[in-house]
Amino acid sequence: MELIFCGIEPLSLVDLDGKLACTIFTHGCNFRCPFCHNKNLALSKDIQEIPFNEILDFLKLRKNMLDAVVVTGGEPTIYPDLDEKLQKIKELGYYIKLDTNGTNPEAIKRLYEKGLIDYVAMDIKNTLAKYALTCGNPHVNLLNIQKSINYLKTSGIEYEFRTTIISEFHKLEDFQTIGEWIKDCPRYFLQKFVNSETCINQNLHEVSINTAIIYKNELLKYFSKVELRGY
Repeated sequence: MELIFCGIEPLSLVDLDGKLACTIFTHGCNFRCPFCHNKNLALSKDIQEIPFNEILDFLKLRKNMLDAVVVTGGEPTIYPDLDEKLQKIKELGYYIKLDTNGTNPEAIKRLYEKGLIDYVAMDIKNTLAKYALTCGNPHVNLLNIQKSINYLKTSGIEYEFRTTIISEFHKLEDFQTIGEWIKDCPRYFLQKFVNSETCINQNLHEVSINTAIIYKNELLKYFSKVELRGY
């Protein structure tokens, strides 16, 4: 299965603090999160592929304007040739951030040890008890999720954990459980859910700013840095 790129955001100011980044989107995902706003990336087979050579040409032209490349999806680590593609981007001198759901800890380890990624943002969908419900995959391998968490905490790579908060899926007690579970990570972000016609389930609701602040204050018992993103 060859890696397919199907989207590009030429400039992002919010994905990496202090860096100007380009975001590239991969097709396909092993989750079906009901709140996913990239429904076409995750589910649709009718997508317009962007040839990798075009992405490389774009990055070559902007070497003096951009600092970093964010590789997101979908889920990039489902592709065995991700290494090869990242190698070509890294050869251009870019700092690379990988967005992942954490289902492939071996890929995260391999990419970091090869020097192909510099930063990882891993989604924490919910508590372990509610993970399958929240990620839309009843067969999710929770052991792999835990392995990815453990590796990020001990490898030395820069990383963050993040949760998109949904009224129907997340309550205060869930964040107390999550805090105990992944405590002592350097950065934890609570991301605002924005409903749109591109979401898999369009009947979900965002969490209010006041409630998000309550969740944030609770999580500060477990992490030194907790921030709201999108509010």
